[in-house]
Amino acid sequence: MAHQEGLRHMYRFLASRQREELPSIWIPAIWNECRYPDILNTKNNEIEVQPVPFFLHHLNYLFQLSQSHAFSEGRNLDRSVIYSSLVRYSAAWDYNHDGSVQSGTFLRFMILLPLLKKMGVNILYLLPVTRYSQMHWKGDVGSPYAVHSLFELDPELHDPLLDGIPEFTLHDEMGSLVEACHLLGMKVVVDFIPRVTARDSEIIEEHPDWVYWIGKEHLDGFTPPHIPELGFFEECTPDKLETVYRSADTSSFLSKFSPPPNELNPLLWQCLKQRARQSGEQLLSLVETEMGITTAPAHSDWINDVQPIWTDIAFYRLYKDVSPQVRHLIQPGQPPYVLFDTIKCNMYPGSEPNQELWDMLVEAIEFNLHTYGIDGFRIDIGHVLPVALLEEMFRRIKKIRPNAILISEDLFNRNHRKAASTGYNIMLGSGWNIMTDISVETLQAYLKELPELAIHVFACSETADTPRITSRGGIPLARMMSVFNSFLPNAVPFLTTGMEVNEEQPLNCGLGDNTGGADIPRAFFNRLSINWTHPLPMIPLLNRLYSCKNQLDYLVQPHNFFIPNPQGEVLMYAYLYGGELLVGCFNLSPDEPQTVSLNAVYPVSKGWTVLIDSRADSESEPAQLHSAVDRQGEWLLQPYQGMIFYHPQIKI
Repeated sequence: MAHQEGLRHMYRFLASRQREELPSIWIPAIWNECRYPDILNTKNNEIEVQPVPFFLHHLNYLFQLSQSHAFSEGRNLDRSVIYSSLVRYSAAWDYNHDGSVQSGTFLRFMILLPLLKKMGVNILYLLPVTRYSQMHWKGDVGSPYAVHSLFELDPELHDPLLDGIPEFTLHDEMGSLVEACHLLGMKVVVDFIPRVTARDSEIIEEHPDWVYWIGKEHLDGFTPPHIPELGFFEECTPDKLETVYRSADTSSFLSKFSPPPNELNPLLWQCLKQRARQSGEQLLSLVETEMGITTAPAHSDWINDVQPIWTDIAFYRLYKDVSPQVRHLIQPGQPPYVLFDTIKCNMYPGSEPNQELWDMLVEAIEFNLHTYGIDGFRIDIGHVLPVALLEEMFRRIKKIRPNAILISEDLFNRNHRKAASTGYNIMLGSGWNIMTDISVETLQAYLKELPELAIHVFACSETADTPRITSRGGIPLARMMSVFNSFLPNAVPFLTTGMEVNEEQPLNCGLGDNTGGADIPRAFFNRLSINWTHPLPMIPLLNRLYSCKNQLDYLVQPHNFFIPNPQGEVLMYAYLYGGELLVGCFNLSPDEPQTVSLNAVYPVSKGWTVLIDSRADSESEPAQLHSAVDRQGEWLLQPYQGMIFYHPQIKI
């Protein structure tokens, strides 16, 4: 279905169902931004509604709201806010009040869009929505990153209210969500997974040699080799290759790999494929039983990393051979294998690209752009892709979307020039790591890096791959760091779904884990819902932050940025332009109040205005400047309190 038609088609179909007697549903009261009037019941910050009339009212509200917003093909990252969402989780709820959480759908996620606009969001970043594997699940629902097909969507994202809608596929439901975002001036970026696939990926049937295989007896306890001569979490640089490959543990590791099934036993392989087609049995299960091999689980590309292996995904075999740099270190007849260096195809490319696989990945990129009308991609572990493949992806993307948003997963600010020269315009950066150690020294060092960056980074205290910031210091810390992250130079405020209602359960804890390895529920692997009924959501604060920053966007620019000396445990940063001064003050102490002197930044006797106070909780407080009465430049900041001050006329 052509873009710009899906929402109207959906609306007409729902209108045709108005007279059907359908069961009512319960939704969080905070979702009722459209002010639907015909509420059947209210309880514990939830409301009961008839689904079809509610969605019709909500879609009408979206159409009306769109009149106040315009979609721009341009890209102004200085005025952007990114919201990261896993659709099945963000819009999940016990809709039927039967004690079970139902998956979010593309339609139900549309309920959240007006809330996102209140928070200033203009880039929606969707974690994988593709069909994922039904084998080797972690948790009770499986990981969205175990992509079974790059050309199909997760069937659970279909909404049953749209059952029977004519000439309307699940692809159209996704396209309609993108259309709704565009109506509200929001761009949509999706997670693209080009380096790994599900261990039972659909590609295996026709291309078993596109992944790596091991003896099934080696699966239990499968782990990359430990290299005792090297330290913890070391990058596999060329000077370490000899040490890695001469290790006894590496020799044992390489012996576990097997040729793919089509080479190991071609006749049996064909028989198993035919049997799977006829019986519906899982092809990978048959191969494991009849041939004694299975796909190799993926692991980190960092030497001596403590992360456990990823038991549900396998690496694509992007080259048919190994890098010339390691050929002399490998025994003759070694089956295809994956190790620290072979993962990093950017540093260790082979001589023979798996061109058919590369073409499929590029085709999937174009499929997303044309089918859904999206505006860009976050390239999962894209920094390890072959340079030539990444360049071709970017060339195709920019041909279709010249202003595409391209997000790098690179974890460190120090790689900013490389990410920018590659073609990215945003990168994850170091913020997630810095926020694991909330101290004056670490945050001040981080601030010093930002003005010189060649690319925008995420300004965030949590991501989908880290624990929640609330687990490190509760709601006061979460609110303070939201203020801190909203006015940084060359940094885009990044909101992880759920943080706006102080959610404590993580999506994942792969980075900065503070759980000690505890087996806690995680939204990547378990059916969870966000605590949308929290009595003190952060949405009013986020609204004020976005509004105030936009009022002063001419001031909040990297060339106006400077860092005053900290005062005790109060970290400060500031912007000065002409006579206007903005100062952010953050008490990093968890338990001690701290006095801060604004006159130590610039000596003025009065005239300071409070723009933002992280401890202001009023739902009705307007997003505007608030006067600070009878203050002479000294303030007492409570533990984990962040404030933004403004002075209109500093004498320089």
